[in-house]
Amino acid sequence: MRETPFGQVRAVGFDLDDTLCVYMPVAVQARRAMMERYLAPQTGLPIETLDQHYKRAFHSVLEELHTERWYPLYLREGRATRTETFRRLLRSLNLDADGLAERISSEYAALREQMLHLHEETLEVLHGLRERYPLFVITNGPAYEQRRELQVLGLEGLFDIVAIEGEVGVGKPHAPIFEGVQRELGLPSEQILFVGNSWAHDVQGALNVGWRAAWVNREGEPHPDPQSGVPDLRDLRPLLEWL
Repeated sequence: MRETPFGQVRAVGFDLDDTLCVYMPVAVQARRAMMERYLAPQTGLPIETLDQHYKRAFHSVLEELHTERWYPLYLREGRATRTETFRRLLRSLNLDADGLAERISSEYAALREQMLHLHEETLEVLHGLRERYPLFVITNGPAYEQRRELQVLGLEGLFDIVAIEGEVGVGKPHAPIFEGVQRELGLPSEQILFVGNSWAHDVQGALNVGWRAAWVNREGEPHPDPQSGVPDLRDLRPLLEWL
């Protein structure tokens, strides 16, 4: 254990999507490919317009995600809510959703997985830190998809603890998923560092349980709370110097 910009750190954890791997840009590219293939020819609408319809459908499902109807399904696998999103999208365009929503959902998920990739520095940083610290990952999302991502990205063997919303039953920023990891680590909160790209879910969730935090800010967005002392990183490499 050594003194770092974060204090005395004895374990380091990471968010997965858009922290260790490129997820959201890939998801957008994959869904737009589905629109090009299936929706633009039928509607004659530009992709930007179709994407606005998608976003409205997505947010309508998101608003219902934690209801008894959807959340138990979502925790196990994302297929049900993903397909419902495309079903609502098709209906908003006055297209027949029967069968087509399932097809688009399946092809979209496969293409998204095919395009998923790590940020270029991820393996270098994880292997470097793993020599000195136990590593863990805390990720929101369904159990099947998140386990599958770890496998596809070749990250399965790099973490001592994997905490997935779909397996724990609660996600970030809620305290129980952080507290469960801390119990497994057997460390005081101030000796645990969590690194993630979402200020609300990753940074604030970690700070709320007394952990240290670092914000992955690849786009150089304004710091939400400069007085917090939480550093923002353009990539993960500074961790190798600070830890």
